Amino acid sequence: MRIKKKYITIVLSGILICVVSIAFKSVLKKPEEISVTVSAHKKIAEAGDPMVLDFKINKEEIDIELFLHTSYGSTTIQPDTQGGTRFTIPEFIANKKGTVSYTLFYEKENLYQGELQIESNSKTKVCLESYIGPPSIIAGGIDYAMQVVIPADSYDNPLPDSTKVTVGHQFLDTEKKKELRSKDMIAWQNIFSYNPSGRILVFSKVNETISKEFSIDVFPSLPENFQIQSNRKHSYADGNQITQFITSIIKDKYGNIISDGSLVKFIIKNTNGLLLHTQASTVNGQAMAKMLHPDHEDTWQVKAYIHGMAESNSITVQYTKVLEDFNTQFKKGNRYVTVGPLVSFMGQLIPDGAMVILEIFKENKKIDTKVETSSNGVARFFLQEGFYASGKYNITIKALGVEKQYNDIELQ
Repeated sequence: MRIKKKYITIVLSGILICVVSIAFKSVLKKPEEISVTVSAHKKIAEAGDPMVLDFKINKEEIDIELFLHTSYGSTTIQPDTQGGTRFTIPEFIANKKGTVSYTLFYEKENLYQGELQIESNSKTKVCLESYIGPPSIIAGGIDYAMQVVIPADSYDNPLPDSTKVTVGHQFLDTEKKKELRSKDMIAWQNIFSYNPSGRILVFSKVNETISKEFSIDVFPSLPENFQIQSNRKHSYADGNQITQFITSIIKDKYGNIISDGSLVKFIIKNTNGLLLHTQASTVNGQAMAKMLHPDHEDTWQVKAYIHGMAESNSITVQYTKVLEDFNTQFKKGNRYVTVGPLVSFMGQLIPDGAMVILEIFKENKKIDTKVETSSNGVARFFLQEGFYASGKYNITIKALGVEKQYNDIELQ
């Protein structure tokens, strides 16, 4: 009996397991898989053309979305109709050259992946972007400017490599043209300067599209050494007239007159070794600087420089004294001093403004210096009691290179 009971228990257990297994399989029935195919479309399209992706899915009315990725960024778009499977690529993506990667999603599940290749549009009018730089170069054939041309379609997409680009330039009597082939989006060439100075006119052309005219200025090269000369009305040191220092026409080694505005500095060394300077800018290759005559006999050594580039010859300019002597009068207790009249080289009065210096010494020590300018050939000094006590003083008067001393002048 015990064996029978054990056998019945085993049989019942087997039946129960079969029933549960069948029930479990009916509950975990495998869902239907989603399959996706793409309708025939161009994998390579031209920018600006309408672009549509139409998918065929074995399951109807499911909510899908399309993820697009380009070099300009990424975006997600919805079907053209609710629950549909047709997607139109937006213009801001369809108009730009490059690779478009797309991924079809359903409830975050990746259903399909693919790529579109967008090429530049060969049917639209060609647009040219042209660049020239630098805008100015130096004569001599060593310096150069670069011309860069970027041919593009009307959507601003670069045209394919090996696009033919015609470039040319004109300079004086020279005209040149050549054909280039674009590479890595651009076509370019170096335009070297010529020996003469002037202006190079540059253009470019692709198909029927012509660029505007560009220009490159060819400036003269570095100046060569030059000559100077002086020009003056007379050689007297009257402290009134003007001496002009004039350069020769300054040129570069190719014979070009240097650019206007080049600064020329004139360095003047006088008899005492002091340095004076004046300067001027060139106009039509010449610089003309001016310097006031000295007010005493002097000899000047003059040389001109264009800093760091060129220098002139050295010239000597001599000035003879204009005044041989002058009279001095002491009045009103010797406190009112009149110097003059100051007479010039022809016996005429010195022009107004001549400098007269009066130095006052007390016990061999200079205590003051007074400076006045002449008016009608006379300079006047007043030694006030509040500043100069009564007593004896030594006085030195200098005018136009003449110096006179008066000792033991008693101020009252």
